[in-house]
Amino acid sequence: MIGALTLTEYGFGWDFGIDQLLFTEPLGTTDDSYPGRMSPVSALNFILIGCALLFLETNGGTLPAQYLVIGAALVSAIALVGYVYGVKSAYSISVYTTMALYTTLTFLVLCFGILATHPARGLMAIVTSDDTGSTLARRPSHRHPPPLGRSGRESTVRMPDSYGTEFGTALFAVTLMVIFVTVIGLTARSLSRLDEKRRQVEEDRNSLARR
Repeated sequence: MIGALTLTEYGFGWDFGIDQLLFTEPLGTTDDSYPGRMSPVSALNFILIGCALLFLETNGGTLPAQYLVIGAALVSAIALVGYVYGVKSAYSISVYTTMALYTTLTFLVLCFGILATHPARGLMAIVTSDDTGSTLARRPSHRHPPPLGRSGRESTVRMPDSYGTEFGTALFAVTLMVIFVTVIGLTARSLSRLDEKRRQVEEDRNSLARR
């Protein structure tokens, strides 16, 4: 609710008095015009994570909760890459308050913690099961990671001059991470399904042999 109220404040120019409810920050102490107010990016993450926690313990809500948490983790990852490449536009919106680095890292830890709450359900089952697909998902190609450093800069995406080369590099890095994880997940799920079919065939064969 606090995240939603904060986005409402930004959208309509209102002030609900919640920004400095716990800590007072005098006007002029920071570069922004909203003392004490969290970043719009942080507010979005609080909304996603809050909704995920509401869904988490409901019947059939584990998968939607995991998707919401992954969305929050992706937002945090974009902000983290922005800090790595020095791209302020990746962790802030216009002149509004920025998401601090320690906030970004805390969001990532929180997201992983929520995903680990039900490790055998939904998307996490792809990683925690004992079949071939899960083994693949737990052992990504650490010897040949995606080129997020120098090679990423060499393959940077061309962006308008208003964004700069750094923004294109950060965008390329985030896109590459998403593709890398998605390919591993889809491949692991396919292998898991094949393993399940194989086990079913073996069980049917053993059942016929006993008869």
